Amino acid sequence: MKIDPDYKSLLPYCITEKETNYIKYLSEGKSQKDCALKYDIARSTVADTIYRVRIRKEKQQSGQSTLYNESGTTSQTWIKGSSSKNQRTAKEIIDITVSSFNETVKTRSVKTTAPKTKNKDLLSCICIGDAHLGMLSWKSKAIEDFDLKIGCKDLTLAADRILDATPDTQECLIAQLGDFYHIDDSLNQTPQNKNPLDADSRFSKIIKSGIYVLRYFIDKALTKHKIVRVRNVAGNHDPHSHVALSCALSTFYESNKRVIIEDSPRAMYYYRFGNNLIGITHGHMPRPDKLPSVMAVDCAEKDWECKFKYCWHGHIHTKRSFEAMNVIVESFRTLAPQDAWTVDSGYRSGREIQAIVLDRDYGEVERHTAGIRRVRHDKGLS
Repeated sequence: MKIDPDYKSLLPYCITEKETNYIKYLSEGKSQKDCALKYDIARSTVADTIYRVRIRKEKQQSGQSTLYNESGTTSQTWIKGSSSKNQRTAKEIIDITVSSFNETVKTRSVKTTAPKTKNKDLLSCICIGDAHLGMLSWKSKAIEDFDLKIGCKDLTLAADRILDATPDTQECLIAQLGDFYHIDDSLNQTPQNKNPLDADSRFSKIIKSGIYVLRYFIDKALTKHKIVRVRNVAGNHDPHSHVALSCALSTFYESNKRVIIEDSPRAMYYYRFGNNLIGITHGHMPRPDKLPSVMAVDCAEKDWECKFKYCWHGHIHTKRSFEAMNVIVESFRTLAPQDAWTVDSGYRSGREIQAIVLDRDYGEVERHTAGIRRVRHDKGLS
């Protein structure tokens, strides 16, 4: 059997004993399947190891030094000497990101006249599932072509439809349920597990586009609601960039008292409206099955007395609902299509955003849906 010379070249860049064993075995002419069987691991684990070591090799050859911990994951990274062509230092990446924020917030929202809304007994809640702005997919591989421009267009069209459908309540709650951004930095990897991601455009452009989309939702809501409350949840794809999004929006709407940006760093967020208690989180931590008990402990002193309790989350991209401890836990779909990984993994789901209308005394009384086909049909895009 022909030995793959590339595997041999990876051996000097292995950090852990497991990495060394896997790569050494592969360099002997064995297949990834054989390696998985020998070490009793998933084939994907072998593939991830190869990818991780190859990336490590490329970084070291390009002049980037990385300190790894005992598990083989990155602990610290720095650039030695000058950057190679088209490679930016960490400082340059930060400067670009900050510049994009400053460019987006050249002007600030000012005090505006509130619309004449009389309905104080209803709350309009806009639930935006994982938007994954910045994701790139190719029709031949992932069913549908999708990029940053298409994602922004779909979301703004959905904002028009869903906000036109909701009643003119005094207050509106915009719940952005996490993974609003597909990537968290310019490495195009998931922050926790370092899985590679298909990303479209520059990181700074993706950040700017997300700010624009949320501003579109907020400004649209201001035309029919006196108060607009916004909660941006941290997802597993964007635990840091969602903070930048909230900071940019807080700065922009600082002088507009009709807009409230809820920027608590906690994973769980709670809001009480009359006899309704609403919990909002992404859904990866805490897990959905634990959410009722988490709410019970967190809100035991005062808000647990509410007759109607809801906990809304994203993360799984599918619509699920269950009730436990008098809490209705519900997940929301995404408006974005599947990427190559989710398609190959067999995940399928519908695409939409929803609005839920709560009565101060009687809980949920209305629900509106903006499905992707209807959204695009409105503008002749379907």
